[in-house]
Amino acid sequence: EFYVIHKNKNMTENNIPNVIICGGGPGGLLASILLNNIGIKATVLEKAPEPDQWSTKSYSMVCGEKGQAALDRGGCLESAKEVGNVRSCIYMLDGQSGKMKVIPKQQSTHGIGFSRPLLVECIEKIAVTLPHVTLKRGTGISQVAIKDDTDERGLEVHLEDGTVMSATHVIGADGKWSKVRQSFPSLNSQAKMVSCPSFGVSLFTSSVPEGWKENGTHVIKAPEECMFYVIASRLPTGGLSISMVCYDQTLEKYPWLEPPADLKTKDYGKGGWEDEYSAIPSGGNSDAALSDHLEQLFQETIPSFYDMLDKDIFKSARINHRVSWLQMSASEEGKKVSYSTEDGLVALIGDAAHAMTPSMGEGGNSAMESAVKLADAVISAMKEKQESVCSIDTLSEALVQYGLSRPLEVQPIQEMSAARNNKKPSIK
Repeated sequence: EFYVIHKNKNMTENNIPNVIICGGGPGGLLASILLNNIGIKATVLEKAPEPDQWSTKSYSMVCGEKGQAALDRGGCLESAKEVGNVRSCIYMLDGQSGKMKVIPKQQSTHGIGFSRPLLVECIEKIAVTLPHVTLKRGTGISQVAIKDDTDERGLEVHLEDGTVMSATHVIGADGKWSKVRQSFPSLNSQAKMVSCPSFGVSLFTSSVPEGWKENGTHVIKAPEECMFYVIASRLPTGGLSISMVCYDQTLEKYPWLEPPADLKTKDYGKGGWEDEYSAIPSGGNSDAALSDHLEQLFQETIPSFYDMLDKDIFKSARINHRVSWLQMSASEEGKKVSYSTEDGLVALIGDAAHAMTPSMGEGGNSAMESAVKLADAVISAMKEKQESVCSIDTLSEALVQYGLSRPLEVQPIQEMSAARNNKKPSIK
């Protein structure tokens, strides 16, 4: 809800913001909705032609209290509840004996489980109906630059097809390997990708073990000496998303699980979301070899869980890169970390600003919360200037304020999450 401000300011077309949001994930789409509600026009550019482009690699994400509050601000919560699964407990399964223990979650607000494309689709359906939101799919960006024209301030967004779009402001919601962040040294010089001694193996199957309920995540325990465990989640669209969580110690027993080498800087973003995946394990083994090895491992170490699975699932196995997160540090002594440029023309949200490890499940929640914090900064700046229509200068000031304040809130979560990924595995 936007508050009507007492005093109106003379506004001309030259003083009205024109925002481009690079990235049409949950954070970017929610930001467009929240800006719309303030009366600010935003165009969302998304590289993927369709929301379900990730469907073959769907993974489960849980929208917690912060994420649900953000969705509620955007008017998306009720529709999200209709398509997602409420997660009220954790099922602990002994992979050898098959004994199941149910652990109810203590939070007052239960999480809602989605596949990523389902959540994107849910938010997108609302965004595209709004008067100040334009969505362009199949539109990847190559870089963002400041306009050379001294008579006209603003930015140029260069697209992969060679065309250029103009904007007064750009919001980078384009992921861990953000092209927006890389376009501005003041932002990119703060950024360092930090790898953790853990990685995952992802699998997907369209069938679900008999009797498995939708209201919880299943954690499958392997013998302690195996140094891995498995997380399995039912997807609202059907099927089962499985992640085998491994550590560097796991490789001492199973060297064929060696993850692919970390990406070099020049390769960031070339594969989009596939930057996190590798179809072939290190050492040049084939997909078939990985499938055979993994099936044998499950059969020997977690036989009870193995018996529940459709055996075709092992053909879907992919070894991910080592878990990494984006550490932002002040580039100069005496300066603070900021998710915005000093002129306030560019700001980062989500993984572009604060990519984190998956151990706490807070990446998506924090991305959507950042969209809310950005919108709140704009509302606050408009109130201070008594504007009923946001001006370019006011939006710039708001983005600067957001950029300086948001790291203080989200960086402790990043560090806690990374610490969990650095720990030796312990599943009881």
